[in-house]
Amino acid sequence: MIPADCDYAPELTRLTAALTKIQEFTLALANGDLNAPLQGLAGPLAGSLKSHQAALKHLTWQATRVAAGDFSQRVDFLGEFSAAFNAMVAELAASRRTMEEMNQRLQGDIVELRRMAAALRESEERFRLIAESASDVIWTIEPQMQRFSYISPSVATLLGFSSAEALSQPLASLMAAESLPLLRQLLERIRRQFAIPGEPVDMAEKIEMEQRGRDGRRVPVEVVVSAIADEHGQLKEFVGISRDITERKKAEERLKYRSTHDSQTDLYNRAYFDAELDRIAEGRHFPVSFITADLDGLKQVNDSRGHDAGDLLIKAAAQILRSAFRSEDMIARIGGDEFIAVLTCSDAGLAQAALSRIRDCTARYNRDHLNLPVSMSLGAATATSASGITEALKQSDALMYADKIARKRNR
Repeated sequence: MIPADCDYAPELTRLTAALTKIQEFTLALANGDLNAPLQGLAGPLAGSLKSHQAALKHLTWQATRVAAGDFSQRVDFLGEFSAAFNAMVAELAASRRTMEEMNQRLQGDIVELRRMAAALRESEERFRLIAESASDVIWTIEPQMQRFSYISPSVATLLGFSSAEALSQPLASLMAAESLPLLRQLLERIRRQFAIPGEPVDMAEKIEMEQRGRDGRRVPVEVVVSAIADEHGQLKEFVGISRDITERKKAEERLKYRSTHDSQTDLYNRAYFDAELDRIAEGRHFPVSFITADLDGLKQVNDSRGHDAGDLLIKAAAQILRSAFRSEDMIARIGGDEFIAVLTCSDAGLAQAALSRIRDCTARYNRDHLNLPVSMSLGAATATSASGITEALKQSDALMYADKIARKRNR
């Protein structure tokens, strides 16, 4: 309280009110509320905070545009994050171009398959000559859907079986367990079309599934399936083309991983953390504890020793946090020097134990890295229900800042 008889009581009161507004506004931004008001304040500090708020709003809008497919967005006002964001957008754009090219090739394959189906009705021998020279696996299945009636030689490259070996296997032995019913459902749907007089038959349908190789490995394939009719218009056999999409799946996984992880530390990123909060709120894993960590002195290291040293400090902090938590705990980098861990089914006692582990791991790390020691301010809070998550996050953040202030006083 400010004594009423203080000579500067009015000025101190206004200053306190202004600082309170700035604190509330800053905490709101830290918690993701980009629409928080900062009214009645002017000056460099208020202007800087409002500029930061505007930058975050614009970044959010840009991220929305990227999600909608606009890969022309670029960021040039957030330092290192700008490079990471722009690199991600460029990679997404390149991936889309690749997918479009692959789709065009696939459409061409479907057209070719239709042409081949027509040629099959004229000459089965011609079909075999084409099939045996193709790199993709071409096959036919009898109407009973129990065995392959033909498999092209390229199956050896795909699954490790020769054509003869593959033909001797029942259909189920060459398919992953969960993929077999998907293929049979597709074949059955095509067969039902032949059973209805006058019903048009789709000449080609596409499906992704997994096949099983000789060595037990699971091979992802994209399959285009059609059917051959006899001279009476009745189903003679199914015909398909299987293409190995292992590399495409790996590329998709890499893209998915990059969208949920921080590229510098390999911890989860802010977007994943926000989504995880929604999942936790809808789940039954309470109590949930939050550990907030802020890397001390990053700006000083960047200014005095360069950004390479700062990057090493950030990675070291991530390494310490990773070593202090269980594999099932979620750790995210939510800002340049800010980290947060989410511990499900963990009460306040376990949260305090986690803080002790972080401090122990930090001490062990620093004993071996005297030239660039790590210092982190920590805070922990626990939510016992979904309604308490927001308050727990605020409390954890406030305790972290209190820890930072106390550590500065004790230096």
